[in-house]
Amino acid sequence: MNDRQRHFRRIALITIAVVYILIAVGSMVRATGAGMGCPDWPTCFGQLIPPTDVSQLPENYQEIYRDRGYADVEFNAAKTWTEFFNRLVGVTIGFLSIWTLWAAWRIRKDEPPVFWYALAAFILVGFNGWLGKVVVSSNLHPAMITTHMVASLLVVASLVLAINHSLRDTLRMSLNGALSTRAWLIAGMVLTIVQIALGVQVRERIDILSLQYDYAERATWVAQVGAPLTVHILGAMAVVGYNLWLGWRVLRRNDNPLIQRLAVAMMGVVLIELLIGLSLALLGFPAFLQPLHLMLAALVFGLQMALFGAAQYALSSRVSGQEGQARAGA
Repeated sequence: MNDRQRHFRRIALITIAVVYILIAVGSMVRATGAGMGCPDWPTCFGQLIPPTDVSQLPENYQEIYRDRGYADVEFNAAKTWTEFFNRLVGVTIGFLSIWTLWAAWRIRKDEPPVFWYALAAFILVGFNGWLGKVVVSSNLHPAMITTHMVASLLVVASLVLAINHSLRDTLRMSLNGALSTRAWLIAGMVLTIVQIALGVQVRERIDILSLQYDYAERATWVAQVGAPLTVHILGAMAVVGYNLWLGWRVLRRNDNPLIQRLAVAMMGVVLIELLIGLSLALLGFPAFLQPLHLMLAALVFGLQMALFGAAQYALSSRVSGQEGQARAGA
């Protein structure tokens, strides 16, 4: 392991961490109704640095944005700067993705797949940046918001697989049941994404209620969400049970300490996620818990992807070993 490989892993991990921060901040934007805090893009109220007071805007600014298709724009400093912070984190990820790609380029001769995974992450970051513009121009269309979230998960997946490949000699799952474990992990990731999609439906209903009640009377929202919330809670029970069983299975079949830590982390995060989800429903959807809820769901997916990569490289090494033995025998 050389210094360039260590450098790549450090910057890739930092990029993943900031992506998770962006997921949380994006959820905070939505929970506080700050999504249209900046009604234009890439500027905010036509300025690179947003105003801090309505006096810094033209007197007819509402008419200006009404003519652009935004009928209910009303300046709110807190919402504007919340959305602006969200954009700053997104720009930071853009620079980090360039740095990550450069670090991967430096080790491309020794680790070609690492470079391709980093390139995929870079392209996805660019796509997600463009999608952020579409989210604003669509006036926060739910489908665009969901696609924005899925693209963030794909960035995480690409970088996790890049790190996995870089650590394939130390972060490798036991061959004992690796094939079936990989299949169970794929199923787990699908379940997690479906559960996140169900959560998005709940969020869409919450968004409607929040506007209806002007972000007040949160305690009354639970009874009004209806079937989507019930299905989401039932799905959460299934996802938690499945991931606990899957984590136990990985622990039982592996003696690699790194693999065991990943499995324990997955089990612990999914339990915390369940507690936060139940707290949201019981406490009337407090805004401060919503970003954490979404970020932890994304973290479960990231841990599943890390275990998947470990199983994948274990199977790849077995195939390579069998091919080498065949050539030696010939």
